[in-house]
Amino acid sequence: MEHRILKRYPVGNPRRLWQQDNFILSTFSARGDNMRDTLENCAEAGFNMVELGWAGHDQAQEALRICEELSLPLLYQDFSVFGGMQERNLERHIAPSVARKLADEIRPWKCVVGYYVWDEPYVEDQLIETRYQMDLFQKEDPSRLPFTVAIPSYNSKYTWENGEFAAYLRRYVEIIDPPQLSLDYYPIGLRWYTDEKQLDDSLMWCDMGMMRKLGREYHMPVWFYYQGVNLYKYKTFEFPMVRMMMYAAAMYGFKGLQQYTAAGSVINEDGSRGPFFEEQKKIHDEFRHLGNTLMALENRYVFHSADLLTDYPYYDEFRDNLADSAVLTGELAERVSVGEFEDAYGNIYLMLLNRDFTAAKLFKLNFKQNVRLYTVSSTTGRQKALDGEWSEIDVELSAGDAMLIRVQPVEEEPYTIEYRLEKNL
Repeated sequence: MEHRILKRYPVGNPRRLWQQDNFILSTFSARGDNMRDTLENCAEAGFNMVELGWAGHDQAQEALRICEELSLPLLYQDFSVFGGMQERNLERHIAPSVARKLADEIRPWKCVVGYYVWDEPYVEDQLIETRYQMDLFQKEDPSRLPFTVAIPSYNSKYTWENGEFAAYLRRYVEIIDPPQLSLDYYPIGLRWYTDEKQLDDSLMWCDMGMMRKLGREYHMPVWFYYQGVNLYKYKTFEFPMVRMMMYAAAMYGFKGLQQYTAAGSVINEDGSRGPFFEEQKKIHDEFRHLGNTLMALENRYVFHSADLLTDYPYYDEFRDNLADSAVLTGELAERVSVGEFEDAYGNIYLMLLNRDFTAAKLFKLNFKQNVRLYTVSSTTGRQKALDGEWSEIDVELSAGDAMLIRVQPVEEEPYTIEYRLEKNL
């Protein structure tokens, strides 16, 4: 069988200098009582970036030294010099000379991939200040990412219920014009969460739909902070919940997964290995193998089973119709979702997700016509052809799990695909 090697290219906001080469697996505020143990265990768990949100000067300097030694990419922050959090620190309007001095100090450190500028700016003055600081860092250190993250829709000011969230997120994108769009949403244990409905009625899906819409419209990659720890002390917090959120973000076409947070899950507060260490390491290995393909794909549709957000008008504008699929027909089984993708060469992929994070699921997918099918291995990244022609397929997924397949018209000769990064545009 023919094996085709296809080029893929970095992604990024065309109005910004920074470009993303590879799929991001990050964690927020990688700080513990023992910084060395924290960072070594984060690296061992498969994070390919760690963030220093809210770090003070001494913590930042220690992290620089250790990340450089480990060759662990670092999103840098020193709260004593720059950056802000929500409505705080607005008085910190840094001068160009301060940004220049900091960039000169950071430039020799190969581990630093960017500057964590502001955490969840949401009022107008904060958005303007964030843009100002990001422009400064881009000017002084153009190869590195000036980073910020938007506030989710369960804040007190901009919500779906009061009709303000979509407008806020659009203003955020238009004023800041970030190199990539990042947003956090931590649904498990929020006051309206129930075991019975899981996330069937979560507005997380509305936030993700709006992110996908703006990412397409403004041509910027999207990253997502998923919940990795039991923030609200809910009675049950298990790893399939984490897995489902990670794969849901990938199903929407997002190019980065940021965990909030490693402490209390992947690591303990003292930096030792935490209760989810092995499971997180395993899923990071899966994304490490799938990520090369995911970086080459553009999301076209996200289809959900009929049980998701049945009575929520906020989601109507983001609800894709399965009839528009290039390859699928019929209806999706309960708590099943599918992301449909296309690469630059017209190849079609599907990410199949079991949204139920309490039970495995066996379900059927129906195709509009007979097709060839290829699985994309989460252990090797290679494509494997399934024998024969398929009008339907039975799929079995464990709780909160997903799989990536390629769909090919039967009239084409079979071939497998491998993507290779080409940086010379």
